[in-house]
Amino acid sequence: MTAGAWLDVLRASAREERGRIFRERSILLVLLAIPLLYPVIVAYLYHAEDSRDRPALLLDLDGSALSRRLTLELEATPELRIDRRVASLDEGVAALRRDEAELLLVVPDDFSRRLKRGEQAQLAVWAGGANLYTWAIAYPAAVTVAGATGARVRTAAFLAKGVPPDVARARAAPIATGDRLLYHPTGSYGRYLAAGIFLVVLQQLVVVSLAFSAGARLEAGLPAAGREPFPLARLLGMAAAHAPFWLAGVAFVGLLLMPAMGWAGPSVLATAALLLAFAVTMVPVAIGLASLARDRMGTFQLLMFFSVPLFLASGFTWPPGQLPRAVEVATALFPATPALRALRVLVMKTGDLGAVAPQLAWLGALLVLHSALAVLVVRRAAVARRLAALRRGAEPPSPASRSTP
Repeated sequence: MTAGAWLDVLRASAREERGRIFRERSILLVLLAIPLLYPVIVAYLYHAEDSRDRPALLLDLDGSALSRRLTLELEATPELRIDRRVASLDEGVAALRRDEAELLLVVPDDFSRRLKRGEQAQLAVWAGGANLYTWAIAYPAAVTVAGATGARVRTAAFLAKGVPPDVARARAAPIATGDRLLYHPTGSYGRYLAAGIFLVVLQQLVVVSLAFSAGARLEAGLPAAGREPFPLARLLGMAAAHAPFWLAGVAFVGLLLMPAMGWAGPSVLATAALLLAFAVTMVPVAIGLASLARDRMGTFQLLMFFSVPLFLASGFTWPPGQLPRAVEVATALFPATPALRALRVLVMKTGDLGAVAPQLAWLGALLVLHSALAVLVVRRAAVARRLAALRRGAEPPSPASRSTP
């Protein structure tokens, strides 16, 4: 094998693949729809960033001035919205079961009477809990209002005894909690989740497009790219033809869509650089899978099976220390794991790439590892081609005698 022949195959493969991209609309559709349509849909769905005004039901069995004030304070919180009052507990629970609301707030008939006697009163909060995210918004809001009401009642009791106002407030609430969200002051759920989804979209773009095209070659009656002479050069040429679309996808997501939504973090360029580094690391993975492609849909099925588990096991949505050790070790071999962890730092905390240097080094090591694996996989396919030809009693065509398109 000569370097000149290898480069000739690479260039010829790139020219052929560029022509196929624009001739076969299905390949072009994959290259355009994945980076353009999918992220835009996600951005539209999560553009509100946070869930507010969660619907709640109220059962006020007390009907006192205190319970009415409590109701007004509950309605004043941005997290809750009292949709309607119910006549009985059974009616409220049935409404929760039908998903008509997320909380049922029950003020018992002795609420104000117990407070006036200096006894502990109860605000019952019933929750379906089916959606943990919205429950985590609505339930703490109700608890906060109940705590503030209790502190106000205790303060009034101390004031009635002649205690100075400052002392009364300190006795009523001796510990004050101050929340300081250093890196994510808005608490935006959309910004947190969508950034990770965008990275997975870029993974799909690189892997699916190349393997889809390799499978389409077989369906069109062309030789498998991984079984032709100089298979690695053939697949690298195909990747080179796809690379402008991959770069455009990274630029669209990292430099346009995420900044437009306010999700790029302190440094747009740092976030885009991470997305680019991840896309580059995925190239040898895509080449290895493309060499094994048998049809267009096989890769779609493979990624549909693996993408969500990999996302969930990456440590992005679940603490890594809570994952089974075997799962944590296995997912460390996939580029999405360090990339998602680095993305969370850049989007939520700082735009300094130095803060994610360990994850970038991790990506670099995976690039070397997957490049070596891709070479082995591609060579295995070439050896399989030669052995199959020998079993048929014929020598496979030599690279020098085979013309390339």
